[in-house]
Amino acid sequence: PTEFLQTLLKMAPTSEEELKLRLFNGNLAQLGPADRFLKALVDIPFAFKRMEALLYMGTLQEELTSTRESFAILEV
Repeated sequence: PTEFLQTLLKMAPTSEEELKLRLFNGNLAQLGPADRFLKALVDIPFAFKRMEALLYMGTLQEELTSTRESFAILEV
């Protein structure tokens, strides 16, 4: 669902946090559940860019409908 993707994108780490997570090679049990989850996401190539693309694909039809309605109002 788009709401889930939006939530995941809101919790995306900063570039500094992402670098720290990528470089972490200790025991994953030392990390909290949220950090372990982000570590797993950061290890996926372009994970957040992929989520942005999925979010765009999920909301495209709604945005297109809204834009068409706006154009129809302008034509009137």
